[in-house]
Amino acid sequence: MRHVAKAYENFKKNNPSVAKHVGIENVKDEKGVAPIIYFTIQSDPVKDVGINGCQARDRIEYAMHLIESFNASFPCPENVCTIAHLEEALKWQDARTKDRERREVEGKNLV
Repeated sequence: MRHVAKAYENFKKNNPSVAKHVGIENVKDEKGVAPIIYFTIQSDPVKDVGINGCQARDRIEYAMHLIESFNASFPCPENVCTIAHLEEALKWQDARTKDRERREVEGKNLV
């Protein structure tokens, strides 16, 4: 459970604009008690309604923080590879955003 909470804290620290849309419950360090992480998902374009939830990119970043926490305690090549691929996924999402901004369709329900 400590890895789930650590990833949650790191995510919130790195993403203050969406931190209030992510939560954690059952934060008991007790065997058999599963922590719950929840994400409120962005409902509409940010330009139309403001930030009212998380994007897919945010969930990828949380997963990366979680694997990084695992790897800090239980290092292995598989964790390193997973982190690298999650970093790559984030780079692709950033490239998508830059392309959409260049085409002036970012924040709009347009292709």
